[in-house]
Amino acid sequence: MSKGKNKIRNTIFYIILSIFAFVQLFPFYLRIVYSLQPKDFLPEIGKIYLLPEGFHFENYIEAWKMSNLGVGYKNSLIYVTIFTIVSAFIAILVGYVIAKKKFRGRKIIFIMLLSTLMVPAEVLLIPNYILIRDLNLLNKLAALIIPGLVNIVGIFLAKQFLETLPDSIIESAYIDGASEMKIFFKVVLPLSGPVIATYFIITYTQMWNDYLWPMIVTNKSEVFTVQLCMMGFQTNFQTGYDMILESAALITTLAPIVIVFLIFQKKFVEGISMTGIK
Repeated sequence: MSKGKNKIRNTIFYIILSIFAFVQLFPFYLRIVYSLQPKDFLPEIGKIYLLPEGFHFENYIEAWKMSNLGVGYKNSLIYVTIFTIVSAFIAILVGYVIAKKKFRGRKIIFIMLLSTLMVPAEVLLIPNYILIRDLNLLNKLAALIIPGLVNIVGIFLAKQFLETLPDSIIESAYIDGASEMKIFFKVVLPLSGPVIATYFIITYTQMWNDYLWPMIVTNKSEVFTVQLCMMGFQTNFQTGYDMILESAALITTLAPIVIVFLIFQKKFVEGISMTGIK
């Protein structure tokens, strides 16, 4: 193909990508603009405000205090971080056994694990709630962490990735006299960086934005997650200023997700290509 055709194809490709990026980012930009509007701001119906009528960053402070976001942030950071780290460890461990260990029934076990993905998460809500209630874990952070620790999607990603690792690396460790535990911690885990990064971004985002399960197992404000704290803005008589504060709070809640993505973005792209996610 000539250079001219390649240039035209790339130009069309970039235009399409730019349109998709604009569609995704423009509503987010409008939220930022709205969050900076003054307290007495009254929008005209049908008008789009591309710039705020002043930069009122005090809205963010007021939103933080009003919705008790400090408590929500603390609880969400604790439970989401613990959940992601522990479930990632389990996923890599199980994925390693299925990918590299030869034993009878290995494929059947993997198929059985994958078949659980066909069960909608909503079906498991009541059994999981009864389990958590019987364990006396309601209104505790453990109730948010324990269900779902064995993440089948994570196991699938880990297995797909670890199958690409040459067996000779593990065999060399055996020849050098390394134990199973040493091979896992010194060889397998360090080499699993891309899939761990991919899992971290996907799971952290999913758990941070989870609303339904925390709402079911918690009803005390001291254990509310950041998403439950946002309920404070949902009143029947929402004023214009409430909506401005709600926008400010929404923007604030995105910070950890952006930070996690910036930390793992390089490994994330590598993990996507090696695990076959599309």
